[in-house]
Amino acid sequence: MATQRLRVLAIPGSIRSGSYNRALLEAARVLARDSVEVDIYEDAGRIPLFSQDLEGDLTPQSVLEFRSRIRSADALLIASPEYNGSISGVLKNLIDWASRPYGESSFRGKPVSVVGASPSRFGAKRSQETAISVLRSARAKVVGGPHPVSGVGNLVDAAGEIRDAGTLEMLAGVLNDLAEATG
Repeated sequence: MATQRLRVLAIPGSIRSGSYNRALLEAARVLARDSVEVDIYEDAGRIPLFSQDLEGDLTPQSVLEFRSRIRSADALLIASPEYNGSISGVLKNLIDWASRPYGESSFRGKPVSVVGASPSRFGAKRSQETAISVLRSARAKVVGGPHPVSGVGNLVDAAGEIRDAGTLEMLAGVLNDLAEATG
């Protein structure tokens, strides 16, 4: 009997080319077993700044598509960079749009894990803690975390890929935990 593949939508909290957090998600995509599909969301830069004035009939198509992708995923993996001790504006904007309109959060009951990488010794831990708090407010089912990756600049090779055994082991564990949470 064939089992259905677990569909994980991976959301980078950065739109920067060469983003370490995007590299984390790419490493998770490569690590994914045959039973797990990791789809990296690439359109964060197309999402306008959140405004209640744009809700209802005025909701941009890019936002409707983003919400739909969250709802159709079995689980979410978010990579949160840390800016000034908190989450990026990009990530907060994505969460705000996906959690609206009030009472209709796309995150409701959705298993989600948060990872994060930083060149600092803290590995974006504070931003992950903030993201977890915000996601809980949005009714997500947060699985584990935080999962900090410190000194990431030393873990990325010339091709921009993360091949560090410890980081890959952590990501494999996160994917496994997400799979169990969807059980």
